[in-house]
Amino acid sequence: MKKIYAAFVMILMFGLVWSQGSAFAQSDEAKVETTNFIKATGVITKVEEKKGTVTLTVETNGKEPQITFYNVTDETMVYSSGSTKEMEKVAFQKGQQIDAYYDKDKPMIMIYPAQISPELVIVHDAKTFGSVKVGKFDEEFRSLDNELNLNVDDKTILENTDGEKIARADLSGKELIVFYTMATKSIPAQTAPIKIVAMSSPDEVSDTSNFIKFPGVITEITNDKNKLALTVVTEEDEPITTIFTLDKNVRLFKGTNAETVKKESFQIGQKIEAYYDKNKPMILIYPAQITPELLFVPGKEEFSFVKVAKFDQDMISLDRELQLTISEETELRNEKNEVITQEDLVEKELIVFYAVTKRGMEGLPDQTTPLKVVALNYLSPDLKHIIENDHFIQNGTKMIPLRKVAEHLGYEVKSYSTSTQKLVTLLKGNSSFQIFRDTKVFSYNKSLQLFLEKPVLKDKTTYVSEEILDILK
Repeated sequence: MKKIYAAFVMILMFGLVWSQGSAFAQSDEAKVETTNFIKATGVITKVEEKKGTVTLTVETNGKEPQITFYNVTDETMVYSSGSTKEMEKVAFQKGQQIDAYYDKDKPMIMIYPAQISPELVIVHDAKTFGSVKVGKFDEEFRSLDNELNLNVDDKTILENTDGEKIARADLSGKELIVFYTMATKSIPAQTAPIKIVAMSSPDEVSDTSNFIKFPGVITEITNDKNKLALTVVTEEDEPITTIFTLDKNVRLFKGTNAETVKKESFQIGQKIEAYYDKNKPMILIYPAQITPELLFVPGKEEFSFVKVAKFDQDMISLDRELQLTISEETELRNEKNEVITQEDLVEKELIVFYAVTKRGMEGLPDQTTPLKVVALNYLSPDLKHIIENDHFIQNGTKMIPLRKVAEHLGYEVKSYSTSTQKLVTLLKGNSSFQIFRDTKVFSYNKSLQLFLEKPVLKDKTTYVSEEILDILK
């Protein structure tokens, strides 16, 4: 069994390396990713329900079938291919054929059978014929993989994932779930869809923070070649283990006063919260090995909290959980530990240290007066000068010079042209960007994302919308 598992790991690792190599080899051809999802098809062989989660054991067809466990939660969208209607989790049955769609950048635990929480499940209706296409479409409703062209008319039902009716304009730039029956045999195939569901773009769903939070307890500490590694296990019924490697760039804080933590002070049994870039490239091994950007150790006092998130102009976190009331006693710093003002906090990623909260009224966030706030993605005076002296406003969005800004932040910038595309690549360490002129789509570490405005060429300079700073920094 160990030999089989080892072979399985080697195959996966080889596949990962090959796919990365292929991606780099194809970068000059400026191929745009056509969907944010990976599709997997199979037949349900077992249905289990536990603590509000339905686990489907799914087996692929073929001579050497593969088994996958799909955990369907309240967040999972489930539709019937025939009726196009949403389905309840309890409606799953053994023998049903399904298509599971999951984020291609979702972190995976290296175990077999794989355990995945899909974003979308399509159940094939055995009685009513129906086809489903999930993917990105351009302004003319042609899928980016050039397989399907939609003829949207007044009979087509248009909805968002909350079941609310939307207009044709609301489909632009979204990942679409397209339900249809008949299609032509042309290239691309033509169809008049029965129903289209527009999925929220990644920035609308998950851009409340640039970080993923991992809380747990230290179970092992190793110090090899001046690198400190903490083995951390979550406190759950089915615990997950992660190894966090700490280097000189990791910010270490303790308690509500945000005291600096010395690496040698970590102890087995200590509770910690690690925060790491959600777009950080991950090696497919288990336990995962990650270098976090921030590590927080709760203090011994009864109340000791930290919140890492983006905040709006009213100092409300974008996940609507917490509102800040900044007082004269609140210590305000940037990531270089320089004193800043409250105006410098607006639309930044903030590390908020606080002790008590006041529960908000129904529908409103909790409120707190923080002891200390650290603003990330803080613009240096030099970078602020570059942007202030070279920008313009397009449809209400500030457009900034890509090359000047990226090179100032230490990126290598290269421009490419092909017969069909013009793009700019940015490289710095493990971070890579592909930015395509005249389209909102751009790629960051192979993750497809969207600008608010299309990059444009003006006076031989490429300008992009200002939100790219959140990722570049």
